[in-house]
Amino acid sequence: MNSFGIVDLLLVLGISQGIFLAITLSLIHNKNKRANKILSFVLFIASLMLVGRICYPRFSGALFFRIAGFVDTLIFVFGPLFYIYIRRLTFSESPDYKIPWYHFIPAFLHIAFFIWTLSFTIEELKIFVGQGGLDYVYFIVETTGLISNLVYMITSYHLLRVYKKVEKENLSYSQKVHTFLKFFLFGILMFLILWMISYANYFMRIKELYFISYHLIWMSIPIFIYIVGFFSLKQPEIFRVPLIKKKAVQKGRLNGEELEILKKNLEDLMVHKKIYLNNELTLKDLSKELNTSTNNVSWLLNNIHKCSFYDYINTYRVQEFISKIQKGEHFNHTILALSLDSGFNSKSTFNKAFKMIKNDTPSNYIKKMGIV
Repeated sequence: MNSFGIVDLLLVLGISQGIFLAITLSLIHNKNKRANKILSFVLFIASLMLVGRICYPRFSGALFFRIAGFVDTLIFVFGPLFYIYIRRLTFSESPDYKIPWYHFIPAFLHIAFFIWTLSFTIEELKIFVGQGGLDYVYFIVETTGLISNLVYMITSYHLLRVYKKVEKENLSYSQKVHTFLKFFLFGILMFLILWMISYANYFMRIKELYFISYHLIWMSIPIFIYIVGFFSLKQPEIFRVPLIKKKAVQKGRLNGEELEILKKNLEDLMVHKKIYLNNELTLKDLSKELNTSTNNVSWLLNNIHKCSFYDYINTYRVQEFISKIQKGEHFNHTILALSLDSGFNSKSTFNKAFKMIKNDTPSNYIKKMGIV
């Protein structure tokens, strides 16, 4: 029996953390519960695979081989699950998005293969495996699993790009979910790169990369679990934006008197009521104030003002900040305090918006104004 080493200790810590997070996330009632249900399942599966990795060198009998063969089905489940998680976390859809059943066809086929192996006795299976009778099957399974996960990773990254674009059309502030999901997808990408190199080493015998093996993949899973856990237990409630399919551009959606009234009402809200001072202002909020649809407001901003909702609102916030500087308020208050009073919800959002609109940093801009 193999001795218990540092790698095993790391795997055990990953298992305990994964199970703890899977249970904890499933018990959180608010904070993105629908998405966290999927994340809990992903963490549980990862923990189960780590258990199998610890047991594999210690229990090498035919029975365990059969169990391990069934567990290998999970490599076809990860891709669809982390795509569902990202989609549920970022987009608001009613009913909740459920991936079509045909995405799990590779998993069903693998289960069918596993059931077929049960027709052999344990002795027959040992002989069959020993003679290399399943080598071609292993190659097909791993190749399909690797390609499948790569496709879902690319699709998920595209989904994140769509979210960032749609978010600017619906929110006047930035959410921290971008950073987490970038780490999330980067972690998956690192797994896939290690997997591809290990795959090449095993099937193609590339000696130059001998130092990268499947062991590195197993060691990186607990680290990934800890990163996910750090965010998931501290995450705020994320504002999910609607996922709208592309439609033909309606150039004449608003015109004549209707357009002029909407433009006038919008200007009144911004100039006199200063609705932009609400640091959690959304497109839906603005539409309610204007007593019109979100589509009408989006059309007005995109086609008349030639900007997104995010850019439009933050332009007023930046001007409000500059107005406070011109009054000398920065002598008694910090720049951060003034930015928050101008409607921004964080320092990072303020700096990003200010640089985009004024093409300069706030501190440099103040120096150029000569009010120091």
